[in-house]
Amino acid sequence: MTIYSKAGKGFRYDFMVKGKRYTKAWFGTKREAQAAQAQRKKEVAKADGMAERNDMDLLDMLNRRLDALLERCFSTQYYKNTRYAAQRLLRHFGDVPCSTITSRMADDYLLSRSRSSTPVAANADLLLLRATFAWAMKRGQRFIADNPFAGLESFPSHLAEKKKRTPDSQALDRIIAAAKPEDQPYLWVIRETLARSVEVHRLKWKRVNFEERYVELKTFKNKDRKPVLRQVPMTDKLYEVLSELYARRDPEKEWVFWCRSYSHKQKRMVVGPYTKGRYSMLKTACEKAGVGYYSFHRFRASGASVMDNNGALISGIQHLLGHADRRSTEIYLEKLRNVERDAMAIYEAQSRQVA
Repeated sequence: MTIYSKAGKGFRYDFMVKGKRYTKAWFGTKREAQAAQAQRKKEVAKADGMAERNDMDLLDMLNRRLDALLERCFSTQYYKNTRYAAQRLLRHFGDVPCSTITSRMADDYLLSRSRSSTPVAANADLLLLRATFAWAMKRGQRFIADNPFAGLESFPSHLAEKKKRTPDSQALDRIIAAAKPEDQPYLWVIRETLARSVEVHRLKWKRVNFEERYVELKTFKNKDRKPVLRQVPMTDKLYEVLSELYARRDPEKEWVFWCRSYSHKQKRMVVGPYTKGRYSMLKTACEKAGVGYYSFHRFRASGASVMDNNGALISGIQHLLGHADRRSTEIYLEKLRNVERDAMAIYEAQSRQVA
């Protein structure tokens, strides 16, 4: 245990536990430094004890999960939804050890969430919190030993699931034409690459190959959440749009699309990938086009529908969409085809036949 002072600055504590150093400066008096050191030693001892039995305080676990989502470049909306679900859970239980939350307590929490809001909201929290605790349990972390949300059933809802609408090529033309000129290149790149919007945000000029006419998109949408690059051939329109952007790019910016925004964490303006305001931009463009709102994900669905309806191989569509599992593509396309209409047509044709 060491407390020492430095002229003109104050007192500092400095100690070692299991080969790890803990230090903090500068305190006004020696007594303040001693009290802070004693408190820190209690925290370290508690953390070590919890680590030995695969446990962690709820607040610490939730913060680590949110940091991981930011580092892994998950979508902004998924991060926000997880953060709000984490805040609600923390308000309900307080900063308790994760091991004290049982499956019954988790179920009671979801029941109260369903009653105070809606069953749909409770089901959304169930998915997010189940994923959060599963992340903390997985190999390589093992911060906790149990997932209280695993195995819990979702709540039935009287609300019918809304069928997602997929825009055709004419609707996309109208949306892009209605957007502001400075926003049109972004929409064209989304449309022509069939990329997830987060993949376009990460797109850097070093991943754009004009000579061989392809772009490399980075995704973390795979089982291991490891970065995977896939090449998407450039259409003539994509080549034209990217060429124009490249000609007037800022050489100091590595991203194809970037923005300047205020960072509350760094408490200053920062430059980074374009993420702010894109949803309101798309909503405004859809309203001006008079086509109703379509999400960025529907741009992918539209392109996949065009390829599927015109005989493209499912393996090619799978690669372009960035699906690790062929079954994901099959489910994706099954929603786009008029399977119900085709099935009913077969029924009608066969049932009306006269023997």
